[in-house]
Amino acid sequence: MSKKFVVPVYQRPYSWDEEQCEQLWNDVLTVGRQDQSKHFTGSVVWIQDGTMGADGMTSAFIIDGQQRITTVNLLLAALADYSRSHRDQADELHFSYEELIGTGYLVNPYRKGEGHYRLCLSQGDHDTYKSIIDHLEDPRVQITSESHRLVDNLKWFRDRLENLEDPNSVWAGLRRLEVVSISLTQGQDNPQVIFESMNSTGKDLSTADLVRNYVLMGQSIEAQQGLYQHHWRKIEAALGVDLYDDVFDDFLYDWLAVINAPRPVVARNVYRFFKEYVTENGYDEGDQIIELIDQMCKFAGYYSLITLNSEGDSKVSQLLSRIHALNITVINPLLMALLDDYQEGDSFLSRDDLLHILKLIESYLFRRIVCHVSSNGLNKFFLSVIASLRRIRDDGASDYRQAFEAALLGNGETSHRMPDDHEFKGVLLSRDFYPFSRCYYMLATLENAHHPKNPIDFSSGNNTIEHILPQNALAREQWRQLLGPNCEEIFADHINKLGNLTLTAYNSELSDASFEEKKHRIVGGYQDEYLVISRELHDAKIWDAQSIDARTNRLAEEALEVWPMPKIDDATIDRYKSDRQASIPAKTVTLRMLGASGLLKSGDRLGSLSRKYEASAVITEKMLIRVSDGHEFDSPSPAASYVLKLAGTSGSSINGWKFWGREGTSLDDFRSRYLVSKGDMDSLDRSTVRTMFWDGFADFCAARDEFTAAFGSAFAKADHTRYYLSFGSSIQGCNLSGLIGMRDKYTTVEFLFHDPAQYANFLEHKSQVESDLSGQEGDLDWDDKDVDKKSRHLTLTRHTDYKQDQWDDIYRWLADTLLKMKSVSKYVR
Repeated sequence: MSKKFVVPVYQRPYSWDEEQCEQLWNDVLTVGRQDQSKHFTGSVVWIQDGTMGADGMTSAFIIDGQQRITTVNLLLAALADYSRSHRDQADELHFSYEELIGTGYLVNPYRKGEGHYRLCLSQGDHDTYKSIIDHLEDPRVQITSESHRLVDNLKWFRDRLENLEDPNSVWAGLRRLEVVSISLTQGQDNPQVIFESMNSTGKDLSTADLVRNYVLMGQSIEAQQGLYQHHWRKIEAALGVDLYDDVFDDFLYDWLAVINAPRPVVARNVYRFFKEYVTENGYDEGDQIIELIDQMCKFAGYYSLITLNSEGDSKVSQLLSRIHALNITVINPLLMALLDDYQEGDSFLSRDDLLHILKLIESYLFRRIVCHVSSNGLNKFFLSVIASLRRIRDDGASDYRQAFEAALLGNGETSHRMPDDHEFKGVLLSRDFYPFSRCYYMLATLENAHHPKNPIDFSSGNNTIEHILPQNALAREQWRQLLGPNCEEIFADHINKLGNLTLTAYNSELSDASFEEKKHRIVGGYQDEYLVISRELHDAKIWDAQSIDARTNRLAEEALEVWPMPKIDDATIDRYKSDRQASIPAKTVTLRMLGASGLLKSGDRLGSLSRKYEASAVITEKMLIRVSDGHEFDSPSPAASYVLKLAGTSGSSINGWKFWGREGTSLDDFRSRYLVSKGDMDSLDRSTVRTMFWDGFADFCAARDEFTAAFGSAFAKADHTRYYLSFGSSIQGCNLSGLIGMRDKYTTVEFLFHDPAQYANFLEHKSQVESDLSGQEGDLDWDDKDVDKKSRHLTLTRHTDYKQDQWDDIYRWLADTLLKMKSVSKYVR
């Protein structure tokens, strides 16, 4: 046989576990014990490029079915091992080691190198599977354990065979398995489309599988190995190779949430949105996919820092770890966005500002949790904050940190509010905290506030929550006497209060002992207590309700400092709030999007549009802005900030989209054109879109002699920000206007009469007017002559879709209708 099956690098690693192995095992046994039956086990889809490798073998790349093929080969390997180790049963067995090894089931005996193996796995599975086959041929070869699922499943099959009364039934069952083999033709069939449409058995494909396949499968066979090894593998490493399969879907969702803010990403549409993002940004062109993978790798690093406490700045990592301990995962996209802005340098977010913001986030989340504020809608709120900060950065606002504070505090009494000091302390003094799921976090954080340089590691699990007044205190006479005649009521009110809880490594030893016994115990006694949060226990002689209340108040006061409320005045909050409400973009536009749409291209020269500062730059092949000294930026504002710093001025408050332009047209205008072309009007200020529309209409009409003859050109210089444009009239008391309703999707031409008597006279010619206008598309509407309003109107309106590729058609209708409406002015007296 000259064919070997190869699992491409874009396929997911081997992922079957005992559940899937047991299903296959049972299917094999069932069909093996029934003489005439067959069992269909699914389909195998593969593609062959038709070329022969240096090993003399032709590779068939498996598109679908690799999990089943690999597991069947493990079962064959277990059978081969069984027959070799049970030579005494050779006459009874219907299979043999020599047959399985020598006739091409597992190896090509006359080939060497990779061509020796009938199946070649990828990624971390390759070496382990190869060592399994090598061990079969030479028991002195050690099986590597890099892929534990391969090793575990092989052992599972070996154990089942050892305990099986008739191993021949397994061999018979394997020989009766049937598959549908689908061969694709390289260059003609699209393996990605076929892969996505397959409904294979076994474990469902995760979003991680689909995304990896989409990214790598579209490349040539030669390019796939390099892309995986040098780029995609870095994503797996950043997320943790052993955890990758479990966390990638969550990472992808959070990364796309950052990109799509403030619009939420629907979980079931993550893969579809990912593909749209790839094509919209031109990542599917040439070798641009590398840029996408590297971008994902960067954010995978952020995600790892947030969720896995990976190595980094110790203070940043400490705060991220504390936020992660609160288990509010909807905050992750915002944290990723902040870390990405921090990478831009002090122009936007300094280290001190980042630490301040992270501490504020922790305070915001924890205060809400303590005060029972509902978390409903927090995901959308955090996405709106991402969008606000992005706009503030693009607009060149000078105080990123203050803007963030205002975003969290500008929510009044809504569900997104941050509880103030009065509310927070009130709950700290009154709540039962032992049942509180974050009680351990709270006590540990209060303690470590006293050890900022050398925090205590409470993650080992050695410490547990200790009730100073024991939970079983009422069973001890000493405690009942200490609490007094109302001991049961006092016990119920104080047992789970913050002041009665601490952390200790000696919970079981202290148990229900009296306070005196707990205090003077040689090991773990309160007399030698080292935690600052428990300092009262050193000197206290009794532990009663007053002692608990005093400690509760002290810890509550400290909590106000550990989880602080930012100090910002109402006027500042109102300013940022009004700015945010006025203009939060519904969609982020990148330079890559402008490049993919053709509005910008590699090699375009950019220049400063500022009269005060000169600067030049060029668009690179990767759609980055390269300034004059060679530094490259993926967004206009950091590039503008950098060149202004080179010029010796502060560049922290500069809107790069308006600073940079090409041939006099700002990047902000190109961004607006892009959004309009996509029909995404909600992402733009209405006046901006209307200006673009009327500017275009003026250019359209300038080329029509009959229109300029009828209306002149004065309208071209009028205010183009409004929803209407006046075209005047040669008749006193009358006016012609065009109206555009982009939100409600209409276009109207209006003939307005200020004189009711003049309108009544015109209405007498209604039949002639309607006849003259009958060929014009739209709905004609007349005001009643006796309507109770100062003016009267005749309007012609049509339903309109304002996507930019429809604008020429709208211009044509609007110009024709204005000319038609002007022509019926002859009936006015």
